[in-house]
Amino acid sequence: MDPILILESITLLSITKVLIVILLLVYVIFALLMMKQVSAMTKAVTMKDDFVIRILGVLNFVFAVLVFLIALFIL
Repeated sequence: MDPILILESITLLSITKVLIVILLLVYVIFALLMMKQVSAMTKAVTMKDDFVIRILGVLNFVFAVLVFLIALFIL
């Protein structure tokens, strides 16, 4: 394949799409780490309503995964 044709097919829009998907993947990893930190915190510190914090961590992770998957299908 001709390398010049490959370079001509790269547009600013395609670069933006790839960067958005990479950033969303980083957000998924961050949400996973945050969920692990919440579970470690609730084991170390006992609170009356720790299930609320755990639920929020899990919901954040699920939201991040859903947004990532939707972006993969749309972009």
